[in-house]
Amino acid sequence: MGALEGSLTFKTFYVEGEPPDDFHQDYLNRLNRHFFEPLSPVGEEERTVGWVPAQDPIATEFTRDQVFYNQYIVFAMRIDKWSLPSAWVKAMMRKAIAERLPELEAEEAKKQTEEGKLRPKAKLSKAEKNKIKLEVTTDLKHKILPTMKTIDVVWNISERKLRLWTTSSAVCEEFAEMFEDTFGLTLNMDNPFLMAKHLGLSEKQLEAMVDAEPWIPAYDEEN
Repeated sequence: MGALEGSLTFKTFYVEGEPPDDFHQDYLNRLNRHFFEPLSPVGEEERTVGWVPAQDPIATEFTRDQVFYNQYIVFAMRIDKWSLPSAWVKAMMRKAIAERLPELEAEEAKKQTEEGKLRPKAKLSKAEKNKIKLEVTTDLKHKILPTMKTIDVVWNISERKLRLWTTSSAVCEEFAEMFEDTFGLTLNMDNPFLMAKHLGLSEKQLEAMVDAEPWIPAYDEEN
């Protein structure tokens, strides 16, 4: 969120590399190939990430008019993850175990009679508990929706500048990897040197920037 409404907090990146001549169709195809895939209640994934239209995060594909605005490319990074209520998981686990124990005790009693010897009191194994937990969490996932977060992306093709509406270092790193995998282009975090380079400073001026010492103002202490 943020580019179209809400927060104005973002990180700026510079995009290294030239777009192809027909970048509109090429980039639209690339975005659709890496489109967001929803989580499945019966799947093993607890989290999923992909691209979606900034205006419609529950759409099923990109269209050209959703992505291109003059020199800007606009889309969003969607992150979904399961966030199950722990109280419900614990309560349903206790209920499922309580229902399973009598069956297990009956099975153990039958074995004890057939073998004619005492057996230890029935209890669930770790594997059986894990199986019950999987059944409980799968049942819950069918009843709730995963949490959804969208992060807007605005990419100025002509200036090779991209803004990502988040300040999370972990999300920025994940975004940079996804962006490079999708477009085959490298992102560099904004800094004074890159800003000066893109503003057109000469090599001599850039070298002077690298060698420059930081200036720290000094204040005379009053006696």
